[in-house]
Amino acid sequence: MESPKTAIVTGGADGFGAAIVDRFSQEGWKVIILDLNKSAGEAKARDDPNLQFVFGDVSKQETWETVLDTIRKDYGRVDVIVNNAGITHDPSPLHTKSIEEYERTFNVNVKVTHPNLHVKTKYLLDATQPIFLSASTFAPFMLKQGHGVFINITSTGFTRPRPGFAIYNASKAAVTGFTRTLALEYAPVIRFNCIAPAVGNTSMLRNSIGTGAGSDQKLQTVMDSIPMKRVTEPQDVANAAWYLGSDQSSFVTGTTLEVDGGRGV
Repeated sequence: MESPKTAIVTGGADGFGAAIVDRFSQEGWKVIILDLNKSAGEAKARDDPNLQFVFGDVSKQETWETVLDTIRKDYGRVDVIVNNAGITHDPSPLHTKSIEEYERTFNVNVKVTHPNLHVKTKYLLDATQPIFLSASTFAPFMLKQGHGVFINITSTGFTRPRPGFAIYNASKAAVTGFTRTLALEYAPVIRFNCIAPAVGNTSMLRNSIGTGAGSDQKLQTVMDSIPMKRVTEPQDVANAAWYLGSDQSSFVTGTTLEVDGGRGV
């Protein structure tokens, strides 16, 4: 009997990541949640026998080696890796930004080598986007097993930029370029694709607009900028991730699926 299919979701304890975890579990997959939020990750895994929580800083090579050891020991296969989490920064014109802000955003969203990633700052609104480390660690494993899929969460900040986010938008452009190149390097065995949500109904949005006076108007302004007149719900992204991770998209690689309510048009 073939062993169950297995996925790894970074930042899977909350927001888009948590919805992606639930979607794959509902399909009978085993899912590893990789997150720095230990209490939320453990609680989520406790309620679902398909889930396993691994606590770790995904900016560290040793974390990914631990996950690889877990895959080998407990499952023997990995079919999908979802690099879900990332950071943003306060909106303001480029000339107001420091080189430290630039480096922090690119290091976390693209390179994933920032030494103080575990420290909570106003820029760290979620976990990391470990494209380099996840691919360099797991691509050899996937090549050996003969298949695999990476799904990297980018943003409409790249496809349809908003002012004030030049650094963030550029980092997401880099994520997209990285993904497309890896799709060429590892085809036909491993597929690489992106999902580009619009502003999402997650903790990142709540941290951005706040909860005080004027927050409702800020949210309405955001929704008015989206043709479908709402923000991206976590389930929207989860459904897209399921499509890209399943055999239904077996001929799809190197693409960006925009889940943005028409924002990118």
